[in-house]
Amino acid sequence: MFQGLKISVAGVRGIYPSSLTPEVVYNFGLAYGNYLKEKIVYIGRDTRISGETLKYAIISSLLATGKDVIDLKIAPTPFVEFVVEKDGNAGGIIITASHNPFKYNGIKFLSSKGIFLNEKEGRKLLKIYKGKKFVLSEVPGEVKFKIDLKDKYFEEIYKEVDILKIKKNNFKVIVDVCQGVGSLYTKEFLERMDCKIEILNEKPLGIFSHDPEPNKKTLKQLSQYIKEKKADIGFAQDPDGDRLAIVDEKGNIIGEELVLAICVKNILEKVKTSIVVNLSTSMVIDFIAKNFGVNVYRTKVGEVNVVEKMKRVNSLIGGEGNGGVIYPKVHYGRDSFVAISLILEYLSKREKSLSEIVSEFPTYFMKKEKYEIEPKKIKNIMKRLIKKYENEKIDLKDGIKIIRKNGWIHIRVSGTEPVLRMIVESKSEKILEKYIEEFKSFIF
Repeated sequence: MFQGLKISVAGVRGIYPSSLTPEVVYNFGLAYGNYLKEKIVYIGRDTRISGETLKYAIISSLLATGKDVIDLKIAPTPFVEFVVEKDGNAGGIIITASHNPFKYNGIKFLSSKGIFLNEKEGRKLLKIYKGKKFVLSEVPGEVKFKIDLKDKYFEEIYKEVDILKIKKNNFKVIVDVCQGVGSLYTKEFLERMDCKIEILNEKPLGIFSHDPEPNKKTLKQLSQYIKEKKADIGFAQDPDGDRLAIVDEKGNIIGEELVLAICVKNILEKVKTSIVVNLSTSMVIDFIAKNFGVNVYRTKVGEVNVVEKMKRVNSLIGGEGNGGVIYPKVHYGRDSFVAISLILEYLSKREKSLSEIVSEFPTYFMKKEKYEIEPKKIKNIMKRLIKKYENEKIDLKDGIKIIRKNGWIHIRVSGTEPVLRMIVESKSEKILEKYIEEFKSFIF
């Protein structure tokens, strides 16, 4: 298992306290304080127990650069994005390792637009960090608190859906929050929509009872509870609350990919708009877009890449197939709370169960795998892959995506872990396995 520090334009991740130390975080705080022109920085963190130590390390360095810090305490990533975007004159930092295991933590940096730094901005921040020539302020900043922002966030989401129609259904909902930020936010969010709710894996905060990556294995407990309690739907949030997976009323694990599909279909039934997704998102999005006669744009993996393209083409719905729904009417960021509300609205509007809604989509088979390979070997593998498939239809925006009649293979270097990722999708399980073996035999 990799024990080092992963530093990229996407932020920094590592294992606390062996590689991601308070000193590393302190220096990143100094770098961000020197990078950011705005005076105010909002800070939130997920529930990992290392988060409090790292938060104080980064707050002290920001104060040293003269920034005023607004401490949002434990807060969902989308909530921090929301308040920074609405402020318009502040930066933001989120202390989280998202779906990574408990021992990891990380730092994500926001621009004053409330979105993650893009590659150009990230490189500028990294240059300051590596140069270590930090400028300190003679007048330190102050720490402040704002207590009314959660209500504003919830109300903005409710405003963009038919809240009365949702309330009328009194949905029975079970949510697996995996001891993450949902433990402090999700129950209240759903109760305000008159849902009957049960929370799984609520406490102790930050001590994850299973792998926080939503998949068929980790969603089994939620599936069982759905059947036992005869609930209408099950939701699973990742630890920082930007991704969502779903389970239907029969206990069938629907997963993450169709979360975005349902939300996209909901929005397209209201208004025609182009859709923006990343290269690894299911082709079910293309199926939906074709039925509505709208365009699909695909970007490199990474929330900021999707967001910037959405802004360029004026898209009203987009996201990533990992359960990350982006709905700009609320804010420009992946948001599990937005996804929950859009899905409940769609169930209300259609007056159908989740299993009936899902049955309207074509069946595709997808598999996601990752391989720990030495970084110097990865570069050589990618060169050989491009050479091998140069005569096929390929997309080289992010690694290599081989596009075929019956499916696709996407191979790329992870931006958050020291691994090579492979995502494969096909119209048949047999072809899917054939694609996987084709790739594995090439690199092993």
